[in-house]
Amino acid sequence: MDPRTFQAREIREALALVRRELGPDAVILQTRRIPGPAFGLLGGSLIEVTAAAPEPAAAPMPAPAKPKPVDDRPIRALLAGRRADRERTREPKASVASMIADDPTGAVAAAAGAAGPAPHATLRRRLLAGMVPRDLCEKWLRELGPGGNDVAARADAEARLRKALHRTLGPATGIAPGGRRVVALVGPTGVGKTTTLAKIAASLKLVAGKSIAMISLDDGRLGGTSALRGYANLLECPFASVPATGLAQAIAGMGDAELVLVDTAGLSPAKPDAFAELGRRLARAGEPVFAHLCVAAATRVEELERIAHLYAPVEPGAVLVTKVDEAVAIGSVFALRVRGALPFSFVTTGPQVPDDLVPANPDVLIDLLLGGARA
Repeated sequence: MDPRTFQAREIREALALVRRELGPDAVILQTRRIPGPAFGLLGGSLIEVTAAAPEPAAAPMPAPAKPKPVDDRPIRALLAGRRADRERTREPKASVASMIADDPTGAVAAAAGAAGPAPHATLRRRLLAGMVPRDLCEKWLRELGPGGNDVAARADAEARLRKALHRTLGPATGIAPGGRRVVALVGPTGVGKTTTLAKIAASLKLVAGKSIAMISLDDGRLGGTSALRGYANLLECPFASVPATGLAQAIAGMGDAELVLVDTAGLSPAKPDAFAELGRRLARAGEPVFAHLCVAAATRVEELERIAHLYAPVEPGAVLVTKVDEAVAIGSVFALRVRGALPFSFVTTGPQVPDDLVPANPDVLIDLLLGGARA
């Protein structure tokens, strides 16, 4: 490549000189502005273009030789050997007689599935999708007795299941059954106890017109009382933050309040003694305390049973189900109700104070479980 320079007043003129001398395929190497005659004092500046003629076309490369085919026979042999190994080690299909001998119940269920849908198949799928434990689901369906799979039979089975669940759940307990004046919310960290207590307080004062007071036992968490203090200021009701001792004095100092609502801190399962201590603190309140065990609706049944066991020293009288709006299904809390024998009190359906709080009426919970009445 032999570079040459071309100068002109404008870039268009310089490029025209390049094409005329070197052809339309010339390669532009550099473009710059330089002083004109007498260093620009008379003639101003010029455009200088450095270009070169294109290289001659290279001779075509010889076509590459075709690659030698890969010998995949060793790989095929290895795969075939592995398939043969799997076939040799695969267990033979069990005969019907052996299935019945090993697992009579499973064999009958398999035979029923082969013959057609098992009775209550649709309802079973809905209950299991609702996170009802399988043993509890099967117990409920057995109690329904035999049933068909046509639309009328499914509707009848669901109606009978709803009636049975209604009897099992029973009515909601309310906030303070038995005429008690002191109510405490207990439960794990993060289930929304403080917000729920604020909803109860606002509903009691603004809707029911009751005089209330609020006490916080959440003295172990930084800022644990600030939210409740803010709600108390908005509702213009007495508020106290109680240290390790002094709950009885604080309750006595609430004067004529019809209801005293007590917020408690979440406790760590790693410290089982803390649950017993909370039970002792509430027992020394000077008045009987009705405790609501707050649990999130989405909690697994195994964890719910563990929570109920840990809070047993507090002797809760009801279960308050929170964050139903965040749960895909609520079958696990039904299991807690059946196995733990604690009635439900309220359900929270969102973060709004006081709107997202409803009594745990059986129809509400059953609709949440089954998704409303349908065949």
